[in-house]
Amino acid sequence: MSFLKKMFGKKDPVEEMRQLFSRQDWAGLLSAAKRLDRTEVEEALLAEIDTWANQAGNTLAKVNLEEGAWAQKSGNLLRAREDYQLAVEQAWSAEIRKSAEEALAALDSGELPKEDVSEDNDGPAVHAGCNSSCSSDKGPEIDPQDMDLDEEARLELLLATMPADLANRYLTAGMEFRQAWLAVQDGEDKRAMELLTKVPDGERNALFLFERGALMIRGGQLKKARQDLQAALTVEPDLFPAFDALIEVLATTGRIDEMERELKQNLTVERFVGYSWARLAELHAQRRELELALAAGLKALDEGITDPGLISLCAQLQEQAERFDEAEALLMRMPSGGCGGGAHPLLAEFWLRRGKDYDRALESFKGAMRQERDNPRWLLRISQIYLAKGWRKEASEQVQRLMSQGELPEELRAEINAVADQLQEK
Repeated sequence: MSFLKKMFGKKDPVEEMRQLFSRQDWAGLLSAAKRLDRTEVEEALLAEIDTWANQAGNTLAKVNLEEGAWAQKSGNLLRAREDYQLAVEQAWSAEIRKSAEEALAALDSGELPKEDVSEDNDGPAVHAGCNSSCSSDKGPEIDPQDMDLDEEARLELLLATMPADLANRYLTAGMEFRQAWLAVQDGEDKRAMELLTKVPDGERNALFLFERGALMIRGGQLKKARQDLQAALTVEPDLFPAFDALIEVLATTGRIDEMERELKQNLTVERFVGYSWARLAELHAQRRELELALAAGLKALDEGITDPGLISLCAQLQEQAERFDEAEALLMRMPSGGCGGGAHPLLAEFWLRRGKDYDRALESFKGAMRQERDNPRWLLRISQIYLAKGWRKEASEQVQRLMSQGELPEELRAEINAVADQLQEK
């Protein structure tokens, strides 16, 4: 079976749910459980599926109960009502559903939420769907410059994210080159260039030429930068950082034909294959050569490229070609969005356009809004979901909030007006 058939073939729904459970994608799991045709599943598996769905629904419901209580105490009654309504829909536990219904009734009667709304006999709720990495109270990041480290320890810390073989080359380079590289990391480009002039001729290898070329890029000396990068690749054709920098210089200076030639030459010798296909996909898309862009993009993905921008581009092109199942399969590969995982907002927007998976999309937009509270895009998407679900009052209130905002992009305002027009229709 080809790669594309494997990627786009029909999935076993139970196996898909098992994977969603392992990723703790509760919204996705609950949505899959609701779509499942139970008559096609073996009886022995139904109990396991119900256990997954129970945990997914109750976890989401407890999250929304806690968020609703927080919103209510903060005076955001609209948000509180939305969260309580979602909790009622999501809860599988009768006790949690009862708590959500009571919270919704109490809200409508003007009562404050109960203090213990976030916990029940099934265990503590996940706080706002977030883990510690989502918190705005994270401690300060440690800058290697601020640590009392010797040169070698600092180098090791800074090189930790590099491939081991490349990092070892920096560690074992001459003293002048290492000091120049550390100066680059400190943002001292002028001092770094001065230090590079002191590197002995015998040590001016491909790595030296790449670093000097990269410094020249930042200094605006693009012609000299291109010469150094090309020289580095002549000495060491497999030095990817130099090739990546060269492609950027060629793109910046408008030498597009030369850039395309470099990419295709590397494909011919099977060097930097995934990267080259990805850059060609981008180039074809800019030229509006959409079929070529999609073909190149899919080849890049086939080679293991996982760049979200490339996935988004390919999915958009497939959607335009009405290859909806393939577009959805690609968007499924996007990293989880918002706090606590779940679907990426671009996948949620696809579902909204296709009129499916509204609950799962709503969770994604809520997560995105938690991260970008000042971005009106997510409030708009939430209002569109409410309208699609028939929650006209809630959709109207969201639209009013949006229309009261000042500077909005024209495209976004046009979408808001379209929702407002639909709300006026009977």
